[in-house]
Amino acid sequence: MSGITRSQLIGKQVYNPDGTLIGTINDVKLIIDKNEITLQVQTKYRTTEYVPWTKVNAVGDIVLLKEKIEIQAPQTPLLETPKPTSQTMIEKLSGIGESLKSLVRSSNVICPTCGEKATYIPQYKKYYCYKCAKYVD
Repeated sequence: MSGITRSQLIGKQVYNPDGTLIGTINDVKLIIDKNEITLQVQTKYRTTEYVPWTKVNAVGDIVLLKEKIEIQAPQTPLLETPKPTSQTMIEKLSGIGESLKSLVRSSNVICPTCGEKATYIPQYKKYYCYKCAKYVD
């Protein structure tokens, strides 16, 4: 009696009879009241499909189905046009740019231990050497 374990199925790619990729098996689902086994497949569109074991033709390096299963690409919603705000985007970005500059400002301060450039950490108002993992006095 031959069989296949759940761990042998997980991660296998599932293909239609015509060779088109359906997706990859994520799990096996047992439906107790119907005495049925299905494969939980994450499709190439990142959606989940359940394929009954009765539709499986062969299992080897891949899983080949007996009959073609159609999977639909998810519908992407149209993006809305942003509404104007009181502050322009350029004004917002210029403020952010100055904040970022102060956060990651490198300087000509050199670590006395290793000789590498130290980085200014505004939160502590000190320079830090990442190579030595210590603050520079």
